[in-house]
Amino acid sequence: MRKGTKINRMIILLAVSLLQMSIAALLLNNLTMEGWSVTHAEDSEGYLLGVRFFLGEDIPPASLSLLKYRLFSPVLPFLAALLARFMPVAYTFLVVNMLLWLLSVYLCYRCAETLLNERLAYYTALLFTTSLPLIVWGLPIMVDMAAFFFAVLNCLLIIRISPDKRLPYLILALTLSLAILTKPSLVSLLIFFILYAGFQKQYLKIVSVVSLTVMLVGSMYFYLGLGSEDFLTYGYLRHRGFFYVMNALTFCFHWGIPLAVWGMYGEKQHRVFYLTYFMSTFGCYLTFVHNPRLLFIVFPAVLPLVVRGMELCAQKVAQHRHYKPENIVTALVCSYMLTSALLAVLYLYSTRVLQYRSLESIKSLFG
Repeated sequence: MRKGTKINRMIILLAVSLLQMSIAALLLNNLTMEGWSVTHAEDSEGYLLGVRFFLGEDIPPASLSLLKYRLFSPVLPFLAALLARFMPVAYTFLVVNMLLWLLSVYLCYRCAETLLNERLAYYTALLFTTSLPLIVWGLPIMVDMAAFFFAVLNCLLIIRISPDKRLPYLILALTLSLAILTKPSLVSLLIFFILYAGFQKQYLKIVSVVSLTVMLVGSMYFYLGLGSEDFLTYGYLRHRGFFYVMNALTFCFHWGIPLAVWGMYGEKQHRVFYLTYFMSTFGCYLTFVHNPRLLFIVFPAVLPLVVRGMELCAQKVAQHRHYKPENIVTALVCSYMLTSALLAVLYLYSTRVLQYRSLESIKSLFG
């Protein structure tokens, strides 16, 4: 691999990501509902309360329960409060999320490079940066972009940590703690680490990392005065069911799902990673709201397999037709990216313009 080719690919990833952010901003500002935009979405009110809390402002008594629930995710509101001293609060999340978007694309590339190779890692990063969940929830006042960032960061750390080095495990405990404090459902990353390290019989490392992570997260929640009842006020189970899971899978990965299955069938070297990560993250997803933005957390174990499936498909087609496999993979990647964009338009139009946000609202159309 020539160094110049790699640099060119990094430049393309940067350009595509910035272009995708611009397109996302246009879509969010035009295919919207009252009060929603590129900065405001469904959970923005709660996270803004968190910012006001860290700025030392008074919170109305009627909003205290929502504030406490959102303080289980204090990392981004705290960062936004720091930036709010220099810019309007509404744009603090936008700035942070744009930076996290770009960093996540690079980390996605590095993680996929470890699992696949440089060329396929480049394709994986392209699929990631043009995915529907980033278009819809990557920029507004939400914590999902940070969740995607910490998911791929911890995956990269876990699969590249050398068993005989102690310091990286301390760093991993810190990043796992920050992940859970960014979004509590990312406790799935801790479960993934336990399963993945368990297969390698790193039991002492598991105990040390889990103990430190639980201590750090628990200390923060104790400092903020939070208890289980504060989480359960809003953290109840909603929108559970097969329809919602299939809906989320379709909007997140659409026709890449059968390719991912094919890729898993042809994968030999990193099956432990794919299986343990998918089992932990998808298992936790099933206990929360069955929304595409929550399901997309499985992307580090799905998108590389989608690209691997594309490669296997291209090789199969090339055996019967006189096409170069590389050209076929490129065409498949471009088609996947276009599909994600079209589905994003459909999703925003149906959920925000028409406001069909549940199965019940769709059923109401038919009386």
